[in-house]
Amino acid sequence: MKNQGLLTRVMCTFVFTLFCFYYLYCYQADLLTVMQHVLSQGQTHYNHFVGAVLITLVVLLIQIGVVRILQRKRLAWALTFVPSALCLIMLTNIGVSPDCGTLAFGVWRYIAPVLIVVFFLIVFGVNNSGVLDSLPRVWSNPIRELWLNLLILTILMLTICFVSNDDKYFHARIHAEQCLLDGDYDAALKTLRRYDVSDRNISMLATYALAKKGELAEHMFDYPVVGVDAMLPNGKDIKFELYPEYQLYVYLGGRYKQTMNARQYINFQRRINRVNKPMADYVLCAHLLDRNLDAFVADLKKYYEVNDSVTLPRHYREALTLYMHTHTAPAIIYKDNVGATDYEDYQLLERKFDNEHDKKNALRRMFGNTYWYYYDYQK
Repeated sequence: MKNQGLLTRVMCTFVFTLFCFYYLYCYQADLLTVMQHVLSQGQTHYNHFVGAVLITLVVLLIQIGVVRILQRKRLAWALTFVPSALCLIMLTNIGVSPDCGTLAFGVWRYIAPVLIVVFFLIVFGVNNSGVLDSLPRVWSNPIRELWLNLLILTILMLTICFVSNDDKYFHARIHAEQCLLDGDYDAALKTLRRYDVSDRNISMLATYALAKKGELAEHMFDYPVVGVDAMLPNGKDIKFELYPEYQLYVYLGGRYKQTMNARQYINFQRRINRVNKPMADYVLCAHLLDRNLDAFVADLKKYYEVNDSVTLPRHYREALTLYMHTHTAPAIIYKDNVGATDYEDYQLLERKFDNEHDKKNALRRMFGNTYWYYYDYQK
């Protein structure tokens, strides 16, 4: 190792340092934020830049320590970063426990320390055995030496990326919660809108972010929706990791000691008539998700003025248009010429296809963000 050129040492150290900083600052920053939040019980806040710099310095110090220990051994310079890489893997191999929904370190908290010990045993064992003396020396050519080290380093960096937490939905959730904390609801929604998979936590976050913007009834079906149960946290598999849960319930007008799921909470608020404007939209949208148009119409008259001079939110107009087409004796008379025309186009497109799969795909492309599509096809 001591015979390797300065170019190799400088380039490998530079590449690994750059990788560590980018990996920590750009890719795993949200994960480290929530990890510090959980470990400190919300008492401290993780700074993305400072944290990335400090952790990068620590892993470089580990590499320097490895070099000191193995300075008289024959070893590729890139391999001195193995313990540092294993420490990074151990730090970022974190996920949500499927049993209780809490953050937990993965199996690499046990594997990484063992592999570090094995690494040192192999290096000492191979050097002491004299096996390396019989092998041809590859470090005589500086360019070959550099590329071989960079190849080893690339394998290490790819291993870090593959083994660490790469759950894109979890990363999206944490980033969206950070945006909610910053009051940047547009950024939160932009993050969540990239994912069309029905994840219950993403659905809950999108619902809340839209409510904070006053656009829940306008754009709820622009995002993946799961159902009423995913509108609010349940303390188990649907929960905030960073955002204070009490702020949501204060916003909705009532925070209670009893643990309630979304359906219980919405029904309780409705029953005791503790319904502010955001809560009213939660109640009405819950009826829409349940496909209960009769309950929707009954509560809509309580919370909104319904007449020709008032423009209702888009999804309420769509629900009323559907209600008028499916009820021969409606409890409310509502006319929306534009909505009626769009619904006729929806029905025409629906009748155009005999194949159920083709019909559903065509409707999703044209009307996938409408209540009509959710009502007929969303499971």
